[in-house]
Amino acid sequence: MEAAGTLGRLGLSTHRETLAELVRSRSRVFWVVAGLTAAAAALRFATLGVQSYHHDEVVTATRILPSSFWHAMDAVGYSESAPPLYYALAWLWTQVTGTGEVGLRSLSALAGVATVPVSYLIGAELRDRAAGVAAAALVAANPMLLWYSQEARAYSLLVLLTSLSLLYFIRALGVSRGGGSRSLTLWGIFSGLALATHYFAFFPVAVEALWLLRRRGRDVLRGLAVVAGFGVALAPLVARQMSYAHAEWISNFSLGHRLSEAGVTFMLGETGDVIARPEHLSPAAVPGLLAILALLLVAARGRAGDRRAAGISLTIAAATVGAPLAMALLVPGLDFFLARNLLPALVPLLVAVAIGCTLPAARRVGAVLGAALVAYSLGFSVWASISPALQRPDWDRVAAVLGEPTAPRAMVTWTIGEAPLRYYLADGSFQPPPSGGFRWLVGEVDFVSNGRAQAPPPGLLGPGFRETGYTQAGRLWIRRYARVAPGLAPLRLRLVHRARLGFRSNWVLLDGIGPG
Repeated sequence: MEAAGTLGRLGLSTHRETLAELVRSRSRVFWVVAGLTAAAAALRFATLGVQSYHHDEVVTATRILPSSFWHAMDAVGYSESAPPLYYALAWLWTQVTGTGEVGLRSLSALAGVATVPVSYLIGAELRDRAAGVAAAALVAANPMLLWYSQEARAYSLLVLLTSLSLLYFIRALGVSRGGGSRSLTLWGIFSGLALATHYFAFFPVAVEALWLLRRRGRDVLRGLAVVAGFGVALAPLVARQMSYAHAEWISNFSLGHRLSEAGVTFMLGETGDVIARPEHLSPAAVPGLLAILALLLVAARGRAGDRRAAGISLTIAAATVGAPLAMALLVPGLDFFLARNLLPALVPLLVAVAIGCTLPAARRVGAVLGAALVAYSLGFSVWASISPALQRPDWDRVAAVLGEPTAPRAMVTWTIGEAPLRYYLADGSFQPPPSGGFRWLVGEVDFVSNGRAQAPPPGLLGPGFRETGYTQAGRLWIRRYARVAPGLAPLRLRLVHRARLGFRSNWVLLDGIGPG
């Protein structure tokens, strides 16, 4: 306050000298971390509105947020399988920014940017400032964290809050100075907020709580009481959401597939099922190998303090992945193991890698590993930001190509494409029930595929339809059929749902139409 008052009494030239002195008084590390944070912001905000909304984002924008706050909170209960904190903040946020791509996603982007300096603090608390800088660089450039910093969902906020929980857990543990009652209270607050953001925060928080109980005994009860309060408050919501079974679709994918996918996405971001592409393991080999070498370096060349610091971080990461994996294997009906649900493990993992990259006993080798991993991650993040093949499907462009209906029409795509296509059409399209007993009459049928696809099988549309166009929209392709015979024809809805079209499952939208 005294410095601020002094600045207010000085002239312009003296202001400049005083500000310059304030800048010079900051350490080099401060400016390095500030630069990494600015770079993270550039990565996240520069392309924030480039990609169309994806399926789950449309749910956030159209089902949760468009009405009153209390309607939004009620919608979380029946349409989501997550706690309400992100949606409450997003509702408040979008009262100012709106629910367009940039406005809504900017909340996640800010959380992603804030995670960078928090990661520095975690590394510095565990080991030293060099480890903190390396951790901040790895977090700033990581493609998975970039992806979810541009997603209108809770994951980026989850990463920030679990990282803050980890930071105050470390301080409360007494690894560094400052471990006291204040740190225990803040650990409880951030842990509770993380639980109120995503249920998978339970796994790192539970391990931290057990660790603190063993180390600090009764002192930790204050923080545990805060966490328990959040848990009690969330219990009725958990019971309500479980009754809807919104997350049962996860077990439709084999556990082995999801486990390998988690390893790939932690290194490369969402390059597989989420964007409807086959998962490619080879691009993840380089960053995966670099990360493993950095961890092996800790075991081979690290001192006891280095191994202990990395071990704390790795234990949290391993428990965050291992506990839900064990639950999926041992408890039928509780298989929610999915890469994005495991995101609380990613920052602790990167911190452990950063410790390996900054070992005093292997400074040159570690620096090479760290620089290579940051460069690779940054390069892949930039590539994903400019390459349509690695982005969310461009449903906005598909809607523009389809245009307004000139006749009653049906549009066929895969399941997770239905919601974003309906959002961008914005003309009253709707999803008919597969067997609703209605007879739908159409004059046009359009098939939207991810990449080139074979024409639909003969007889699917019936006589009187002819292909009128095959158009590319980004990496999506639109094959259009129009009726050339007089009048409209009934849509063979059940056959369309069962047809082999190259989709995992078929979904249909109707537009400009009513039951015949």
